[in-house]
Amino acid sequence: MEDRKYPIELEVITPLSVGAGNDNEWVKGLDFIQKDGKVYVIDMQKAAAAGVDVEALTALFLKSDDRGISQLLGGKIEELSRYIFDLPTRTDNNIKTFLRTQFYDKPLVAGSSIKGSIRSTLFHYLRISEQKNEEVFGTMKDGTDFMRFIRVGDVEMPSTVLVNTKIFNLRGHGSEWQGGWKHRGTDREGNSHTDDHYNPVGFNTLYECVVSGRKGLGNISLATNAFSLLEKFGKEKTPYANKKQALLNEPISHLFQIINDVTREYLEKERAFFEKYSAERSDEVLDNIDLLLAMIPTDGSCCLLKMSAGVGFHSITGDWQYPDYDKTKVWTDGRHSGKKKYKSRKIAEYNHRLQLMGFVRLRALRKEEATERELVLQKQHHNQQEQMLDIVNRREAELQRKIATEQARRQAAEIEKQKFEEYNRLILQAKQDKDSERWDEAIASLEKAEALCPEKSEVAQLKAECLKAKSVAEYNLQAQKATQQRFGQPLSEVIKGKTSAGNLVGTTVKWLKVEGHSYGASEQAAFINEAQQLNAGEKKRLKSKLSDLEKIVGKENTERIRTELGIS
Repeated sequence: MEDRKYPIELEVITPLSVGAGNDNEWVKGLDFIQKDGKVYVIDMQKAAAAGVDVEALTALFLKSDDRGISQLLGGKIEELSRYIFDLPTRTDNNIKTFLRTQFYDKPLVAGSSIKGSIRSTLFHYLRISEQKNEEVFGTMKDGTDFMRFIRVGDVEMPSTVLVNTKIFNLRGHGSEWQGGWKHRGTDREGNSHTDDHYNPVGFNTLYECVVSGRKGLGNISLATNAFSLLEKFGKEKTPYANKKQALLNEPISHLFQIINDVTREYLEKERAFFEKYSAERSDEVLDNIDLLLAMIPTDGSCCLLKMSAGVGFHSITGDWQYPDYDKTKVWTDGRHSGKKKYKSRKIAEYNHRLQLMGFVRLRALRKEEATERELVLQKQHHNQQEQMLDIVNRREAELQRKIATEQARRQAAEIEKQKFEEYNRLILQAKQDKDSERWDEAIASLEKAEALCPEKSEVAQLKAECLKAKSVAEYNLQAQKATQQRFGQPLSEVIKGKTSAGNLVGTTVKWLKVEGHSYGASEQAAFINEAQQLNAGEKKRLKSKLSDLEKIVGKENTERIRTELGIS
């Protein structure tokens, strides 16, 4: 017989969580904030790309400062969030995240999760006495593991929401036990706070869930041919070979019927548990159980399967240890001695009603229905690919924009660096020229520096100093030129008409100090001639003034002047 592949539809009946693992939980104060009835899962990469101060944002997250984070992100909080959910109730705990596809970021019910739940029901069905798992299913080592002949594909789901969960527990001791809701963790003495009152907050956990009515497509393959070959040529016969052969050879409705029988038995025992151990709002759980029981068909046309988070001890182990839950024995030794066994249940609150978690309905699709759904799925994948391509293109464009921006920034920084280097060089050159009294060169350098950095005040100050110094130098130069022109004439012309002794001597001394001038007979005669024109008073004063001239022309020449003038 050939292997058979069944397209299936998975429909969520009660809130379903397929965990992405503890490492991927969203941590309050690190990944998400709660604001105005919403949970915002912040995308730090988006925040950084949008120019948000990531160091400041990280510091606010570390302090769990929701208000500060909200103020920092401002109106961009939605834009910079990876996910946004309605907040069912506040929590200080991590949010349990749903498994997602790697490329399209879609909620994913892993085939391994579905297969694990099926495995538990088959263990219940196959075993006839208390045995190890490998004695029921066979082993991977010798190739007899039965579950490798049942292959389950992954199922993509459309969306998720956040669902609040509480722990329903038992309280009491000995034979006196009551139902209750856990509101606080266990203290150092091993006591926890559990009472009849239901409070959504307090020891509650938010789960990212796919909720009722959401559907996804997958497949289940039954490898009948491979199992037949194993039975024919295998060294050892597999345990419960006839039951396993029937499971693979019969239509999938046979597998569904087995799952339904185990689920029905589980729900009936669970119902008895909640009837006996009641607490506030536990009647809602009983209503939910009755609804689930009513959904189980009698013909195997579909099956109701409990899976993933919240399955509890009974479901995950195949539910074969106890014929009931309300008469379960207590622990007899260890720190749990005297306590009721397996007394905790994780209950979800969705649509204002309390429900058991993780029930899904599996239904095999008719051929024409499968074809239609396959086309829908192909279209969805095509749309997802286009969306992903669009995201990739937008990210590439954003990356190129960032690269161009960074290149422009670096170029601008390099230009600015070169500008300041040139500015500093010009200032240094101007100062050197100023010290060397090269005023025009200094001013030219300063004007170039001013064009580069007009905001620098030191340029204007240096320039003003240079202009003032240049003006003084030019004045002195003109005065020097005038003096040189004046004193370029013969001494007789320069001292002609001097009427004071001081002026006559002073002018003669200045003339003699001019380069190229000397004191000879003609100069001696010119001086005496002018001195003789002085009045009597000036001639008397001339006597004392001649000492200045003597320093240059010598004592002999001045004595002759005195003799000629009769003032010795």
